[in-house]
Amino acid sequence: MDYFLRELTEKDKDILFQWRNRESIRINMYNDQLIPYEQHCKWFANVLQNHADLYRLFIHQNMPLGLISFHNINQQNQTCSWGFYIGEKNAPKGAGTIMGCLALDYAFYHLKIRKVIGEVLSFNKRSERFHQKLGFIQEGFFKKEICRNGQFIDVIRLALFGEDWQLQKQQLNFQFPAEE
Repeated sequence: MDYFLRELTEKDKDILFQWRNRESIRINMYNDQLIPYEQHCKWFANVLQNHADLYRLFIHQNMPLGLISFHNINQQNQTCSWGFYIGEKNAPKGAGTIMGCLALDYAFYHLKIRKVIGEVLSFNKRSERFHQKLGFIQEGFFKKEICRNGQFIDVIRLALFGEDWQLQKQQLNFQFPAEE
């Protein structure tokens, strides 16, 4: 398969450092400050050791394109939050949708999650539309939820249920098998 998700390895540390510090990615994160390399290395070491949160690299033809993460995984309630970005500037058109579909398949079929939760900074209309394209619905709107650079920003909470994903996936004509 041309596209797939894989576990992170030590060799991914530097590409993630570059991506995490790219302005187009930082602007849409809760923390938009440049990340010093030493801090990144500590974060990355924790990611490799801590399996409470799951990270997967999105690959196309053996080239890393983006990152998917699953946080707050709650097996009892079968819920988790997710995060993602395409880090490669020259990613093929449509790669983001493929990445999202692979990630949701992974969450629903491999992790056995019932509900995936996404949070979007209210000015990030592109991410909000992306979530909606994948079938997410808005569950909440948190006014002035986070403070960045002295200004408060609203946060939109969206969710997708496994039973809704199956139908949405058919509408998107997504046919890749779930990662094993």
